[in-house]
Amino acid sequence: MRDWKPQAKFTSRRIRIMKIDKERVRSILFITLSNLGDIILTIPVLEKLRHGFPEAYIDVITGAPGKDIFVSYPAVREVAVPKKPRSFGKRMLQIIELRRRRYDLVVDLKNSLVPYVIGARFHSRLFVSLMNGRDLPGSGRISPVRHKKEEHLSRLLGLGIDPLFDAGFFIPVTDEEKSRVTEMMDSGEGKKAVILNPGAKSHLKRWDAVKYAGLADRLVSELGCRVFVTGSDEDRETVQWVTSRMKRPVMDLCCRTSIGALLELMSRVDLVITNDSAPLHVASAAGVPTIAVFGPSDERKYGPLAERSIVVKPGVSCRPCGRARCARGRVNGCISGVEIDEVFQAARELLEGENRRQYGRDSH
Repeated sequence: MRDWKPQAKFTSRRIRIMKIDKERVRSILFITLSNLGDIILTIPVLEKLRHGFPEAYIDVITGAPGKDIFVSYPAVREVAVPKKPRSFGKRMLQIIELRRRRYDLVVDLKNSLVPYVIGARFHSRLFVSLMNGRDLPGSGRISPVRHKKEEHLSRLLGLGIDPLFDAGFFIPVTDEEKSRVTEMMDSGEGKKAVILNPGAKSHLKRWDAVKYAGLADRLVSELGCRVFVTGSDEDRETVQWVTSRMKRPVMDLCCRTSIGALLELMSRVDLVITNDSAPLHVASAAGVPTIAVFGPSDERKYGPLAERSIVVKPGVSCRPCGRARCARGRVNGCISGVEIDEVFQAARELLEGENRRQYGRDSH
């Protein structure tokens, strides 16, 4: 079984570096992504911009889930969550407004034409990360798969910003959120604390709720753990399905944690067990030991980044496919091949030992 670690090597051999006078860059537009998990993986890019251009203010265009993160972000002046325009005229009005602001630098992780049409002095190039560290199309050579965090950071190469210096995640936590988490964790001192996150947007990324319930019971009865079950409004039904099938007591925190409170909670527990979903990336931001149960997605692109983490995956030759639909149906997708004992043994290893390795039957 091979250890999995994110690729951390960048090369700029095929990218022309812009000569930017950083002192002249006073305004930056950062266009990030729409879904919460994707947004979190772009935060290190904003961190690099903040430190690379300390005299500039930054405006952010993001999806609705990112608003609470960026409104409290240092150096961010405005956060916009634009609605998708239904007409060409409204789209042009948005472009005109952005042109009026005369941004010195635009970094667009959506790979749109916005940086070109609003007249920014400097901007990231379209799809530059696809060329970064890879051979040109038609060469017959394929480069290693890179984690999405690193791929986003590589967009800065052409701007003269070194992505090798690692950039962390910034998720704001208020004093109120810290107090609320303290209240949640008041009882059960001395026991190992574990968070289970059984939800995910895609059914194909959800490990069986019955197995989550069985895993939780074993964590409580065999390892003496305190178990917290988390989830958003969209995960309510899944969480109820899990907790109703458990024989041991757990704390149901579904819909009770904002993203800041979730980060704070994760920073205080001993282990997070999650599907491939946004909380997985919050766990990476918290640096907490993590077990990620993967199905069709590629763990090399979206896997955990915490120093001590384990990916548990099914041993089928067709994964990772990254597809939204599976020929086996959403109930019998590849993630159903992951067994409780695999995840439990991974949990025991992280709770009782110091090793880091990847579980899962290797299909090669």
